[in-house]
Amino acid sequence: MPLGHMLTFKVAYQVAAGLAYLHRKNIIFCDLKSDNILVWSLEVQDPINVKLSDYGISRQSFHEGALGVEGTPGYQAPEVRPGIVYDEKVDMFSYGMVLYELLSGRRPALGNHQLQIARKLSRGVRPVLGGLEQVQFYSLHTLMTECWDTKPEKRPVAQWCVRQMEEPSFPCLRYLLSCSSQSQLFLSQLQGCSAVFWHGDNEDRNYSVVNVEKGQVEVKRMCCPGNRISCQMKMPNSLWISTEEQEVFVYSLKDMCPLSQPQKRLSCPAVVTCLFHVPAAEQSLAKVFAGMSDGLVAVYTLVDDFPLDGEMYLCSHTLNKTVFGLKDSDSRQRPYPVQSMALLSSGSQLWFSNGPGLLVIDTSSLQAVRRLEPYKVPSSIVSLTTSFSLCGEEAVWTLDDHSNTLKLYYAASYELCGDRNPLRDVFAVQRPAGMATAAGDDINTTDQNGKLEFSNGDVTLIFSEEAGTQIIQHQDSVTDYCSLSSTCSVEPPQSNCLGATDCSALKSRCCSPLAQNLQVQQESRTTNLESAEEINPAVPELQAFNLLPVNGTVWIPRRGGDLLIIEIQSCGNQLRGRVSAVLSPPGLSSLGTLEEAALVAKDTVVCGFQQKENMEWCLVVWRAWGHQELDVFYQSWEELYRSESSSRRRRR
Repeated sequence: MPLGHMLTFKVAYQVAAGLAYLHRKNIIFCDLKSDNILVWSLEVQDPINVKLSDYGISRQSFHEGALGVEGTPGYQAPEVRPGIVYDEKVDMFSYGMVLYELLSGRRPALGNHQLQIARKLSRGVRPVLGGLEQVQFYSLHTLMTECWDTKPEKRPVAQWCVRQMEEPSFPCLRYLLSCSSQSQLFLSQLQGCSAVFWHGDNEDRNYSVVNVEKGQVEVKRMCCPGNRISCQMKMPNSLWISTEEQEVFVYSLKDMCPLSQPQKRLSCPAVVTCLFHVPAAEQSLAKVFAGMSDGLVAVYTLVDDFPLDGEMYLCSHTLNKTVFGLKDSDSRQRPYPVQSMALLSSGSQLWFSNGPGLLVIDTSSLQAVRRLEPYKVPSSIVSLTTSFSLCGEEAVWTLDDHSNTLKLYYAASYELCGDRNPLRDVFAVQRPAGMATAAGDDINTTDQNGKLEFSNGDVTLIFSEEAGTQIIQHQDSVTDYCSLSSTCSVEPPQSNCLGATDCSALKSRCCSPLAQNLQVQQESRTTNLESAEEINPAVPELQAFNLLPVNGTVWIPRRGGDLLIIEIQSCGNQLRGRVSAVLSPPGLSSLGTLEEAALVAKDTVVCGFQQKENMEWCLVVWRAWGHQELDVFYQSWEELYRSESSSRRRRR
């Protein structure tokens, strides 16, 4: 993509929006091509990048269609012939050719003269573009092939294209890759862009490696005998593999593939369920913490990524009893498996799950520092991750497997600052104790841009000369995904005052300024609320199972296959967590169950779906968008709506 991903998307969207506007006015452009697209700006942050021009041969479309053979060979639809009636679908064919040019950087040349080109297009010949894994813009690539279909009735209309492109899943999805039958998939950021599949057992055990950056299988069915794997961890010079037979094998990666004989074989008192690498500090060597199925944690000291002889053990049961005073009869003393770990305070503390609680360990002295109680029995923490809140404090997000609740702690003070079940569109986040805050704003406020705002907790009314009056109803943007669990609440957020600094973000995610879309959105919102309230709490598809820190946001995958994106925003004197987007791949119902998800690189999130019937996998690869990219995306169509709304008012 010569223009880059975001600018390519914005140009494609703005051209589709221009066509949709013309078609609403019953005008057929008839000559859409790159030469007739004026470049207004190549800055991604600018609201307008391109405009359509040259309407010299445009035609009014009547009920029976239009006639005429004007157009440009290569962009002209095959049904444009003398005496043949056509409609606005000819513009959609040309739009498909423009998309090809955007994705490839080449003109859609199919011949040297008009008759030759027309014959090829009529026979279904199209310009050659790389596969979905090469282009890595699944939705736009698919839209291109739909638009240049030979049959006009199969092409989408411009307004449908615009609506599809306003979904965050459209620009975020890179590609889908079908994989063969495999037993297990392992993904992690330490593995980089490698997705590792394992299959078989004992002498038949083998592995395959997929490069998710290129969408290619680089290693296929390489033999590596051994028992079924419980977890694995890759480091620069070694690969750690733990098996269900309570063993850990450490392989050298200096010789690359295939994996040779293990350099180290470690026996463990229980099955290892979690491996975590702690880098070397000034006065201590690097370590690997191996959490086990009975709550034990083995600590291995490393030299060149390989363990020295003699490990140490931390017993969760003993720490809970001797340091934190829990009795043996306490239900929190059950042998909970260690399922997740996180490194905090510049590497000086390790937090790891212990059933419904968290244990905090000093990584140098290996002494217990704190026990936190985010949940109650029978919940167990399945994932935790770190991030930095807007006030600069290091924070820890936790997720449990029973109540499906997301909680947020400030690491320095161990203070619970966010607790949401169900997870609504907007939820309050407390500032750390002792942090100074400015005086609260009045409910009626006027910001620096002259916007007058009123809020009563349920709705917010904003008036400005530029955008007119806008009515924003809280909680209406992701109503059918409003809970991590299956329950849904339509209560207003805890805070009753919406700061002016958050108005733009709320508007772009909650409502469209176009008056003609309000009725459709209201009907859709009502339908979503009704369907959300009827969800069965036992539906496993709604179970969240991991937390992924992605560029200032947290991505939450659920078994059903969708991804919630959460960010913390400043709202006046308050902090708020909010669902910024919900990502869902096409054909979700046919992909199977989402089994694995991980941030494998700074800009890539990979989700692994498996079909239970045949054990086949499908990798869904996403662009790891953070809050900055999401803001640009929402503003890309928000500004166009505002411009059109302002234009209508001027004409009145």
